[in-house]
Amino acid sequence: MSPPRPRPLYLTAAVLISALILFTLYRAHSDDNDSGRDSEFTLDLDSPLRHQNIAVVTSFGFHFNVYMAVAWTIGRIFQRRQRFEDNSIHVYAPNPFYFDFQDTVEAAGVYNGSHHSYEQFLPDLLHGVDGKHFDMVVLGTCEVDLRPAGHEELLAAWHALDEAHKFKLVCIVHDITDELWFPSTTEWVRNGAFRLLPISQHVADAFHDKVLDLADSDDIQIQSAGYEYIPIDVHVQILDLPGLPERPTTGMLSNVVIQGSFSLDRRRYQQIFSELIQSLAENPSSWGYRRTESSQVSYEVDPTLPGTPFHLYLVGSGYINIPEELSNVVSKHVQLTYPDFYALMSKMDLCVPAFSSSGYYVSQASSTFATCLESNVPILVTNRMKASYTYADDSRVTVHRPAAMGEIAAVHALRSGSPESFWASSQAPYNPRVRDHVDRMMRDGWYRSKQGFQDFKKGIFAANEKVVERVLRDL
Repeated sequence: MSPPRPRPLYLTAAVLISALILFTLYRAHSDDNDSGRDSEFTLDLDSPLRHQNIAVVTSFGFHFNVYMAVAWTIGRIFQRRQRFEDNSIHVYAPNPFYFDFQDTVEAAGVYNGSHHSYEQFLPDLLHGVDGKHFDMVVLGTCEVDLRPAGHEELLAAWHALDEAHKFKLVCIVHDITDELWFPSTTEWVRNGAFRLLPISQHVADAFHDKVLDLADSDDIQIQSAGYEYIPIDVHVQILDLPGLPERPTTGMLSNVVIQGSFSLDRRRYQQIFSELIQSLAENPSSWGYRRTESSQVSYEVDPTLPGTPFHLYLVGSGYINIPEELSNVVSKHVQLTYPDFYALMSKMDLCVPAFSSSGYYVSQASSTFATCLESNVPILVTNRMKASYTYADDSRVTVHRPAAMGEIAAVHALRSGSPESFWASSQAPYNPRVRDHVDRMMRDGWYRSKQGFQDFKKGIFAANEKVVERVLRDL
């Protein structure tokens, strides 16, 4: 018998490649086809946290709803571990919070610890509190808190502390276009003491591109810092507000809100007004109105019509002129306390972001999404919005319109139960997929249940806890 012939090398390679593919498929299946850091990480209550004494700090008088949401998440993690770890969290910020936000903090059980003045922070950082030194500092608005003056003092404090008492710096960030503070990060990055915590995925993506650009810098001082290794995670600023009502499942879409700055550079107020005026002129009764007897311009509620008349609420800050035609249809609300703000928001049927520029899609996170969702108000979104605010890409809390259908046209269709006026006003033939999308929007309707919001927010809170636990473990 002749000896067995050796296998050709290409067969051996094929066997090895096949085995590798099978192993990869097995791993993918065992991970439920999830990808990303969240799917690889589970909360660990057995091993100690790397960072156990946290200072949440800001010199900025606003954004407290953002950094206190982070403090709340940290507090929930610490509370579960209090039986075997002596953790602490302290807040240093302008005190008291503006617009009675402290009432919301207490009502929602966000934080029951000490609220110190910002000026007390550096002495406590250097000397400790109750015998413990902070091992992590979370800056509430890095675009303000890490500008040169504040940065120099903070970095000097970091160098003054011995190795056992140095701290990690976590930067909550909102807007990549504000660049005055970013040169201050180089030494923090070089020392491996820095990480970013944006409040939306599109801002995280923008910062990821930025730090990779810096890693390739021709400046050796920047290139050598190691910007490409900065951990970047997303924490969503949604609180669990108590006492939100269950909306009735029947009725007309009536109360719509645009929440945010009244700046015309940020939101499409003029276009919204123009489209609403045109629609009212064509069919005022479909909105619940009629022409006023004293004016051929403005409208008044028609009491003979069934249902609730439409009303557009502008809730925010700044100045805006409401056209005479809309004087009874649109109202603006400014300088509300947070209890009054949330009380008003809880009565809204639908939230319209009305973004007017690309900034809120690529570089800056709008508070509109988090504010509406924590108030259980569904948001009228497009594909572009869902791609930027990925945490809100959930049919339980959004109403999805095609971009080809404007906000007022979508609101009118949902209110009247028919998109026919939209099709009738068309000046060009629409792609068949637009018609399919409109049909789907109409089938889904505008109503979203309180239970759906609660389930959605539970998912947000769980994701936030994974992020914060990863931060507390230096992962």
